[in-house]
Amino acid sequence: MKRIASHFLILSPDTLYKKQVIEIENQRLIRFFPLEEEIESVSWMPGVIFLSSQKIDLGKIRKELKEAVGEKVCSFLDKYYSNISLDDSIYIYFFSLIDLSTLTITQETGIEAIISSL
Repeated sequence: MKRIASHFLILSPDTLYKKQVIEIENQRLIRFFPLEEEIESVSWMPGVIFLSSQKIDLGKIRKELKEAVGEKVCSFLDKYYSNISLDDSIYIYFFSLIDLSTLTITQETGIEAIISSL
């Protein structure tokens, strides 16, 4: 089992959680819960985690990010949302260098795939 925590977890345009831990096993979402204290074996990633049941073309989204400076990350992700349920096979994406006070994209914002479904 792998545990990852971040400043924000985005599941949908209306579902944004602050300081969450996600648990993944065999590339399936097991659960997520608030990070209330330091927990052993949790990888901290400063930024925003986005979960999707669809694979995203990272080259394409990186180009789009460069044109979206100042845009809210939840709005930017509008076309990439997919329904996520516990035990779904998922893709995990991490956005770094987001303005965490306003959740907006900066010139330095980047995206990486953390765990990809097969």
